[in-house]
Amino acid sequence: MSDYTDIQVNMVSKALQKHMQENNIEFMTADECATFLSENNILQNDIGPVAGFNFRQMLRDGRDGIIPLVQGAKQKRPRTRWYIYHLG
Repeated sequence: MSDYTDIQVNMVSKALQKHMQENNIEFMTADECATFLSENNILQNDIGPVAGFNFRQMLRDGRDGIIPLVQGAKQKRPRTRWYIYHLG
């Protein structure tokens, strides 16, 4: 079970894709996304041991099939960093 709902994932996905579209951004890191989401009161950035922990948890839950994956999210190996890509 996840702390996040499908509705929250959809809201986060739409906000990130819109931001990247409006600002001609090809991709953002998980930390950049967490900062943007927090600054715009879309997803708080104060849960967990480090800033952005909650957004990365949303990404992990999506990867594990517990909730839908944030649109455009990909995990790059070998360092397993998350990137969110603009889809449009």
